[in-house]
Amino acid sequence: MAKRTPWAISALLACLVTLACTGAAHATLRSEFVFFEGTQYPLTAIFIQGEAPGPTVMIQGGIQGDEPTGFLSAQVLSQSRVLRGNLILVPRANVPSIHAHQRAVNVDMNRRFDRDYNQFYEDRLARAVRFLLSQSSALIHLHEGSGFYDPNYISPMRNPMRYGQSIIIDTLTYERLDLERLVNGALKEINAQVGRPEYDFKLFNTRTFDPESRYAAEMRKSLTFYALSMLNIPAMAVEVSKSIGDLGWKVKQQAQVTAILLKHLGVDIVLPRIDENEVQKSFSRDLKVKVNGKVLDSGATIPLTPGGAIKAEAAPQGKGDTHGAVLALFASDRPNVNLVDSPRMALESFQGLELRQDGRKVLASGVHFNGAMPPPLPPGPPVFVCWLNGKPVQVKNGEAIRAVVGDQLIIEGVLGSPWKETINFKGYTARPWANDGQDMGFEIILDPDSFIAKYQQDSPMPGATRYQVDRETVGARPAKFFVDIEQRKVQTLRLVDAQGQQVTVRWASGGEIHLPPGEYAVAEAASNGPSSRLLPFVGSRPLKPGEKFRVEADKPVLFTLRQATTFAGLGAMTLVPKAAKPTERPQRLSANPDEPRLY
Repeated sequence: MAKRTPWAISALLACLVTLACTGAAHATLRSEFVFFEGTQYPLTAIFIQGEAPGPTVMIQGGIQGDEPTGFLSAQVLSQSRVLRGNLILVPRANVPSIHAHQRAVNVDMNRRFDRDYNQFYEDRLARAVRFLLSQSSALIHLHEGSGFYDPNYISPMRNPMRYGQSIIIDTLTYERLDLERLVNGALKEINAQVGRPEYDFKLFNTRTFDPESRYAAEMRKSLTFYALSMLNIPAMAVEVSKSIGDLGWKVKQQAQVTAILLKHLGVDIVLPRIDENEVQKSFSRDLKVKVNGKVLDSGATIPLTPGGAIKAEAAPQGKGDTHGAVLALFASDRPNVNLVDSPRMALESFQGLELRQDGRKVLASGVHFNGAMPPPLPPGPPVFVCWLNGKPVQVKNGEAIRAVVGDQLIIEGVLGSPWKETINFKGYTARPWANDGQDMGFEIILDPDSFIAKYQQDSPMPGATRYQVDRETVGARPAKFFVDIEQRKVQTLRLVDAQGQQVTVRWASGGEIHLPPGEYAVAEAASNGPSSRLLPFVGSRPLKPGEKFRVEADKPVLFTLRQATTFAGLGAMTLVPKAAKPTERPQRLSANPDEPRLY
C-alpha cells in the first residue's frame, strides 16, 4: 500500500457522513454504520464531521475484551462536539472478546495487522479496521494495561515490562513524523490535569523497528505499527492502568488524554460532561433481553418448546440507557455463541441461560421444556437441521446444501436425535485451541480460502467446491451431508433516482455506469446469493439499505461491492455523470439481466 502524507485525506470524511436533512452548514454531523451486521462479530463505526475542516483521526477501543476502560472511553468520545477536524470512532472493535471478557477468542486481534490473514472472525474485523484507518490521518488506540510503565525498574508493578499509564509509540521519529515531540508536548498538559503524580502518564517507546527491542516481534503485528509503517500516519496507544480500581476516573482520564492528543493532531473537540460516578453506574446497570417475547429475569425459568425456535432480542431500553453496551445471551451448552445474534432450535436439552452486558454477567436463568425431549424422530435416514443465512434448512443423509461464498451456516443438529451430537464440518475448526471435531452450533462463514485445503472435494456443481460434514456422535449411526460452495457472482445493480425511476445496470467490474447527475439509492445488488450478503460503497462511504447518495456533475464516483460477512472485495464500477438534455428524464429499464437495453 502506498504511503501518504499525514493530512492528505482530511476531507474524505465528508463522504462517510449521511445528511438526513439540510441543516446548518457548520453543525457537527454524526452517523453510524454497523459492519458484519447479523453475524457474531458486528462492528459499529461512528463518523463525526466537525464544524470546521481539519484532519481526520481514528479512535479505537475494545480490540481486547478484558480492557473495558478503552471501549467505554471511546463511547464517551463519540458524544463529543467536534469544532475542527473529523473523527472516526470504533468503540468496540472485538465484540466476541468483550462478551467473553477475554483478551482474545481465537487469536489476539491486535496481532493480525502484519498481513491479510483469512482464518478467523478477527481477521475479517481487521480487514474492516484497515479500511477505516485508510480514511484517517492519525490513529489513537485505547487500551488498558497492568501496573505502571516506567523506563526504570522501580518495583514489580512499576517497571519497563508494565504498560499502564503510558502513551505508546513504535519509534521516536519516522520519516517526517516526530512522534516524540508530539507526545511529549501533549504530556505536559496531560499530567497537569491528572493531579496525582503516581498516576502520571509516561512516553513508552517500544522501538518496534529495532530487531533488538524486546517488544519488536509482537508490536510489528499491531495496529499502531501498521498505521505508521504502511500508511505513514502518526499512531499511538493510550494505556490506562488496570491496577487503578476506579473505573469512572480512568474513563474520564483516558477521554481527556485523548482530547489533548487530538488537539496536538489538529482536531479540536469539546468533551461531553463526564460524571465519574455515572460512568460506573452506567457500566453496572442491568439491561434486559427477551427470550421468545418474555423478559428474562434472574432466577426465573423460561419455557421452551422441544424442537421450537429460540429467539432472543434486546428488550426496549429507555433513551440513552445502553451507552453502546453490547448484550450476549449464552446457553449453557454453547457458552460462546450469542443467541441475540444467532438463531437456534431446541433440538437438544440444556440447563439454562446466562446474560452478559459488555462482558459482565448480569443474570442467569433456568429453562423448562414443555414436552419430551428430543422432538419426535422422523422416519427414514437422519435429517440434519442447519441455518443458512438465518433461514432453516433440512438436509438428509447424503444430500447437499447449495451455498455461495460469504454465506453464513450454522449446523443446528439432527432431528429427533436422543444423543448429544458431534457434527464435524471437515476443513473448518470451530475452536482451534481445543479441536474436538464439534462444529455444531458455531457460526461458519463459508469461504474456501479460510478452510483447510486438503478437505476440498470435487463438486457436481460446475465451479463449486464441496465440503463434507460428518456425524461423529458416539453410539449413533454414521451419517453425512455436503456443502457445495460456488463463487459469488454479481449480476446486476438496480438504482432508484429521485423521481422513483429505476435504473438497472449489468455489473461489470472495472466498467462505467453513466448516470444523469442527481440523487440515487441502491434498490438491489443482485447476485447468485442473497443480496443481504453484499455491502455497497460509494467512494469510501458504506451504504445502508435504501440510503441515498448523489452523483455530482463532473465528479466521477467509485461504486464498490464487498462481501458483507468477510469484507472481501467483489469489484468496482465508476459512476460517471452524463449531461442530460433539458427535457430528458432517466429511462426506466428492465430489471431482467438478459435485457439488452442496460446502461
